[in-house]
Amino acid sequence: MKKTSIIFSFLFIVLLFPLSMVGCGESKLSLSMPLGVWWWDNRLDDEYFDFAVKNGVDEIYYYTYFTESNADFVAKAKDKGIETFALCGDYRWIENYQDFQEYIDDYRIFQANYPSSQFAGIHVDVEPHQHPDFDSRRQELITEYVEFVYRATTENSDIKFDFDIPFWLEDEITFQGNTKQAYKFVIDYANRVFVMSYRDSASGMLSVASEEIEYAFSLDKPIFLGAETGGEEDIVTFIQEGRDYFYSQMALLEKSLPYSNIGLSIHDIKRWKALKN
Repeated sequence: MKKTSIIFSFLFIVLLFPLSMVGCGESKLSLSMPLGVWWWDNRLDDEYFDFAVKNGVDEIYYYTYFTESNADFVAKAKDKGIETFALCGDYRWIENYQDFQEYIDDYRIFQANYPSSQFAGIHVDVEPHQHPDFDSRRQELITEYVEFVYRATTENSDIKFDFDIPFWLEDEITFQGNTKQAYKFVIDYANRVFVMSYRDSASGMLSVASEEIEYAFSLDKPIFLGAETGGEEDIVTFIQEGRDYFYSQMALLEKSLPYSNIGLSIHDIKRWKALKN
């Protein structure tokens, strides 16, 4: 076969072959902004940990009980330059603070028992809208949630607290004599806030979290924007668009950030890894 024929055949195959399949499984997220990931399943094997390292994850929000295996995971992540936060959440804590306090007590015991493998802090995913009475008691439950955040942070000021919040937490409430939007109270009290800015484009994520971004910047507080990769409705998640589009949008997001106090958090490691190219 002539050389020109070989070249023509190769070009023909490349043109027919879907571009998304080129380097399938090899694409990676490459960002300079802080990058975290929710890790809800502690049974995942090292393949997921290697995936996180490959994609430049800086911190993991790790949901599990406080056992010796936690210390092993934290130590392994630390060796790779990744911080691990204890991930927890139960909407019932809003009305039953004692159960949350028991979690704090267990956290403190773990930290004391494993001084070289300590969590960097606690990542709290308490969502008032999960309460079955939320529609009929919305104002009351959001106010109680703000009180929960205040109590958790002020009674445990030695612990670094992250709080996840929905982007629509803009209800105006009165707490301790002050009246303002609920998300502002959470940003006031938390060390960091993670906005569940679940939209399937960079512009959409920035748009729904714009007020939280501005307020966090005014207080010089770190704020993270959340990206969803799971099986939600199309406007919410990147699952339909796939990994390559997701990565391109996250690169665009980074270029579009108005301030330097903003990070990215991905929900969650299992579903992120399962995204198709």
